Amino acid sequence: MRLDLGNNRLTGHIPGEVGMLRSLNYIDIAGNYLTGNIPESIGNLSKLELFYLYDNKLSGSIPSEIGQLGSLIVLQLLGNYLTGVIPPSIGNLTKLSNLLLSQNMLSGSIPREVAMLKSLSVLALAENNFSGSIPSEIGQLESLSILQWSDNYLTGVIPASIGNLTKLSKLVLSQNKLSGSIPQEVGMLKSLSVLVLAGNNFSGSI
Repeated sequence: MRLDLGNNRLTGHIPGEVGMLRSLNYIDIAGNYLTGNIPESIGNLSKLELFYLYDNKLSGSIPSEIGQLGSLIVLQLLGNYLTGVIPPSIGNLTKLSNLLLSQNMLSGSIPREVAMLKSLSVLALAENNFSGSIPSEIGQLESLSILQWSDNYLTGVIPASIGNLTKLSKLVLSQNKLSGSIPQEVGMLKSLSVLVLAGNNFSGSI
């Protein structure tokens, strides 16, 4: 069952009653003018695989109930006004291959539970207010092809475990507050075609 209302001029809130449509496996209401929160009732949609809410005016936090969507493959919430942290329950989404949260106002550290998303291919968290270090567990995401975390407030070093991401084609960590040397393990990324580390505090030799 599909709900496709994308790229219209819809306004108002997402009704909580959407959680009653338990047969939905596809929701696209991206590219509208929707405001308010993502309803907690979204957690009832256990069959949902594709969820597109990008380019709206949604606010509030990502509900922890998002972690109940065990069938989810694609979650795109970029281009909103979402605040708060990434809920640790995100680690329950073990089928997720595409997580796009860029261009919001999310904050806090990147939860270590992200490392539980073994099917993840794209992880985009750019243009938020994330802080803290890059978790070393990131090296467990061996299916990852795109890692885009630019324009945040990340500190510390790039963990050596980055070298485990042998499928990584795009690594963008520019405009953060990262420091230390660029790890030699970056040279192990044989699939890498784009590397952008500009606007940090790196030192040492290349």
